[in-house]
Amino acid sequence: MKSKINQKIIENKNKPSLIPFVVSGFPSLEVTKQLLKEFSNNDKISAIEVGIPFSDPLADGPVIAKAAKEAIANGTNLSSIFEMLKEVKEDVSTPIILFSYVNPIVRMGIDTFFKKAEESGVSGLIIPDLPVEEADAFLEYCNKTNIDLIMLVAPTSDNQRINKIVEVSKGFIYLVSSTGVTGVREGFSDMLSGLIKEIRSKTDVPVCVGFGVSKAIHINELKNMDVNGAIVGSAIVKLIDENKHTPDLIPVKLNEYIDSLFSANGIKA
Repeated sequence: MKSKINQKIIENKNKPSLIPFVVSGFPSLEVTKQLLKEFSNNDKISAIEVGIPFSDPLADGPVIAKAAKEAIANGTNLSSIFEMLKEVKEDVSTPIILFSYVNPIVRMGIDTFFKKAEESGVSGLIIPDLPVEEADAFLEYCNKTNIDLIMLVAPTSDNQRINKIVEVSKGFIYLVSSTGVTGVREGFSDMLSGLIKEIRSKTDVPVCVGFGVSKAIHINELKNMDVNGAIVGSAIVKLIDENKHTPDLIPVKLNEYIDSLFSANGIKA
């Protein structure tokens, strides 16, 4: 079967299209549910990353780590997230990508996790602490359930590792903009443009860039590099945090923010 994520990114008229990231259960699962519906109605968005809150998030900066801690304190866990996803399955046509560390998946049981993910309509999976060399068991389950395993390429990835990642990744290649954890940055690594060209020479799977994407100028830079998608996480979670005591305002503020990303620097909204 064709990748739903791949198709949505390629068909999206915005270049790059947007892939927003939210932490499940922050500030509540009800708000997460509303945001998934809201994002699904936004034509700038080609997929949605749904973060599984974890107590030791190695790749997450302080904004996302704080949100994850609050979500866990609220009682959010994998089972409640899958139930929430099932509830919105019919209303959300945009592909859902789960972002999880290895530990919560193994704790639930890989077999159970993939069964519930398939039942919940999940289209993709990102596991930032899963090395490509240890991905075989996950790949087997992904192939059985038609869930794309999306792997990360970092500026420090050598040619051999990039070849392995390109070989197994479906949906898109997640290109990390710079070394370190997630968070808002001023600009991108000078190596980024060269890495994009290198990946493109090896595959026609879309290339999406994340870590530090937060401003219209970033979107414009990525557009000029011919990137297919822009993953925006910390800036969105920060905005949710700032408005968590007035949850009805969160979708309004996020729509304004998303419009602002595409309305400057010569990019049409």
